[in-house]
Amino acid sequence: MLDASDSALVVAALTGATAIVASSLASWLTSRGNAHAARIQVEATTAAQRRGGIRQSRRAVYLATIEQAHTVADGLRGVDGLSTGESDAALAAHRERHQQLRRAVTSVDLEGPAAVRVAASNLLIMSGTLSTALAAVVENPCRENRREFQRTLRAFIRLIGPFVQAAAAVLDET
Repeated sequence: MLDASDSALVVAALTGATAIVASSLASWLTSRGNAHAARIQVEATTAAQRRGGIRQSRRAVYLATIEQAHTVADGLRGVDGLSTGESDAALAAHRERHQQLRRAVTSVDLEGPAAVRVAASNLLIMSGTLSTALAAVVENPCRENRREFQRTLRAFIRLIGPFVQAAAAVLDET
């Protein structure tokens, strides 16, 4: 049988062992919790950086496309009153600006999303239509061809707004 001092020793040993186990368990749980919290923080930071990079890349591509669309429009504003030789030069210059717009729209196709790609494609299609209308003016500068060219130019200019709105909406989301 155990006497009182032996019982106290057993109780003290059990209490000490329990304290050590509880401390170790608490430490282990704390380190797991800290590791989990650190992992969540790293994932959140990485996701935020990725979103920031995507937003920055999209913004640059969208701005380049907007600038090129304005360049196309600005380059054609005074075409209506040009001589035949000047119209030939204007057509060649427009075709070069159209190719630059095509490259910008290709970048938009890579960046997405669909709403912006569609709006950019509409700009490119209308720019091609402008080439056709301008070629008709160069070939035959009659009043009807000039009117059609002006209508097409106004339609192209109106398409810049929807592209800007779609791009802004996407940038607001990211």
